[in-house]
Amino acid sequence: MKTKLILVAAAALMLQGLAVPALAQITTGKPSSKVIRTGNRAEAGDFGLYLGANLNLYDGFEGETQFKALPLLNFKYMMTDEAELRLGLELYKDSERANGSVENNSSLIPASSRTSDSRAMLYPGFAWHFSSRNLLDVYVGAELPLGWDNYTLASESGAPDGNGVSTAMAKTTKRTFIVGLGAFIGMQAYIADLPLALGVELGISSRYDIGTKYKHQSETNGSDPQIYYTTTLDPGAVQYDKLRARTGEIVGQARITLTYYFK
Repeated sequence: MKTKLILVAAAALMLQGLAVPALAQITTGKPSSKVIRTGNRAEAGDFGLYLGANLNLYDGFEGETQFKALPLLNFKYMMTDEAELRLGLELYKDSERANGSVENNSSLIPASSRTSDSRAMLYPGFAWHFSSRNLLDVYVGAELPLGWDNYTLASESGAPDGNGVSTAMAKTTKRTFIVGLGAFIGMQAYIADLPLALGVELGISSRYDIGTKYKHQSETNGSDPQIYYTTTLDPGAVQYDKLRARTGEIVGQARITLTYYFK
């Protein structure tokens, strides 16, 4: 009987010794986790190229809107993890030239004309990013559009007279300086593990065109030039001896952008 009790006690001690290490293994185990990557957030020193579409909301009540693409060349630079500089560049030029002759009193008179319409705009801006998370990047910013718009329509033709050939000329020009100011709030999400970000921006922008008058100048047979000004190219527009003209607008804007970041 005593022998059996001794054996039972020994077995109990052995089981207890095995159980303690097992508990120690469970209680001191290190937890593990998986990191789900949602994109590569832009950091200080990164550059970005972005493109997109812009919707100008002139009057939300009447539903008047204007849809256009952003300038083709748009750059970003991250000064710090939060501060971003941006610059947009827009260039446009359309020109046409013609040379020929016109009939006047059974004779042919050489004639030529040229038309040029050009525009250059810079969109410097700044943005401040609040969130350091990859999933959703929220920021606010401002931009200062600057540029000019040039228009020229010139024609020239020969005018025969008793002493030979003189010249008749006509020229219409417009030189407009453009300045604006805009503020916006935006958010962008980085796509997977790619250096791409899809964003949306909402804001308000003002624009002022200074010098929107057309100057008309004509001269025939060496006479004194005749000069007048109009606000449009409409043939029935009022003609002014002196004129100062400018236009301004304030619009709401909605943008969708896609940005590619690189070192």
